[in-house]
Amino acid sequence: MVNPPKRRANDADTPSKKPRLEVQQTLYVHNLNDKISRSLLKNNLYLLFSTYGDVLDINMKLRGQAHVIMESKEAAARTLKSLLDHPFFGKPLHIDFSKSKSKCIELAEKLLAEE
Repeated sequence: MVNPPKRRANDADTPSKKPRLEVQQTLYVHNLNDKISRSLLKNNLYLLFSTYGDVLDINMKLRGQAHVIMESKEAAARTLKSLLDHPFFGKPLHIDFSKSKSKCIELAEKLLAEE
């Protein structure tokens, strides 16, 4: 009996574990150390992320999560690439693009479109 060839993870017809999200200005950050105060986390996230571009806002979510809004999609992509799994208060940062645009980005785009 002949065994069929094994499929590799990088075969074109093999779905990936996680679909790649569209590049957004907003980054979803999780795996944050929830034993650190929210204000200290927010300040240090700002200092770390502003190294790669202007940070417009940081929204702290439930324990261990935040959304960081960068000045541009390029800055967000550069930040994600540079800080993925970067140690932060004893835990590696897990970063991905947000699933949707932030409300402040949608509002800014709407105002620009009206001009």
